Amino acid sequence: MRQRNSYSRIIQDPEAWDEISKGKKIRLFQHCVEKGITTFLINLSKDKNYNHSLGTAFSESGLSRDQVQMVAFPGRDLTNKETIISRVKKILKLLDTDYLDLLILDFNAPLEVLFSTIKELRAGGKIVEVGMLEIRPGEKKEFLKDFPASATLSTFSFTPGAVKTLTLAEAATEDTTQMIIPENGDWENEHEELKKVANKYNLHPKEMLFAWLLHHKAQFHAVIKGNSETIIDSAHKAFHTSIIEEDLKKLPERL
Repeated sequence: MRQRNSYSRIIQDPEAWDEISKGKKIRLFQHCVEKGITTFLINLSKDKNYNHSLGTAFSESGLSRDQVQMVAFPGRDLTNKETIISRVKKILKLLDTDYLDLLILDFNAPLEVLFSTIKELRAGGKIVEVGMLEIRPGEKKEFLKDFPASATLSTFSFTPGAVKTLTLAEAATEDTTQMIIPENGDWENEHEELKKVANKYNLHPKEMLFAWLLHHKAQFHAVIKGNSETIIDSAHKAFHTSIIEEDLKKLPERL
């Protein structure tokens, strides 16, 4: 088990893989890694469908456990040690793995409970690092000064106003990895200015927004969902598209 992890800039949430065959799951695991997507997120913040065939598929994929990073958020408002540890064990069984590279908590439980739980999980070799859930990016910046979490996880809605607000986010630091779950709407394909910029780089409007997010100075690690190679390839294309600094800077102003 490694002591500290480097997470891929694109993170795959395999929630939607529940409805596909084990063989397709295996191919998606392999395709993700081929495209440099080595971090996988299990997010139990809502009633989501993950089943044990996920771990079986990974075990049969031919990939090494050291090639990937398994990240999990066990749910909101878990206020006692027993519940948190029970959820972690459930996720480990789901993934058919012995440990999580990163456990994300919402820190709504008393700190003494959290610290005791984290200590026990680490002592048992169940987790490597601990991260913190945020409602919005940068929300718990002050708290992080006292508790230097390895990562944060937040959700971001892609609206013109929210994009403008995110321009104020601070540059990345070596201390904390900022993971973000972008949520798209239906407005992107109808926005003429966004389409103009996207066409310049042979991207779809949603790909352009994703590219902007990944090129942000905060060095966000963005979560994707879906159960097809097309979605993986689209994210990979957006990340690896070279965009001139002026277009990145002016995009929020044009929305």
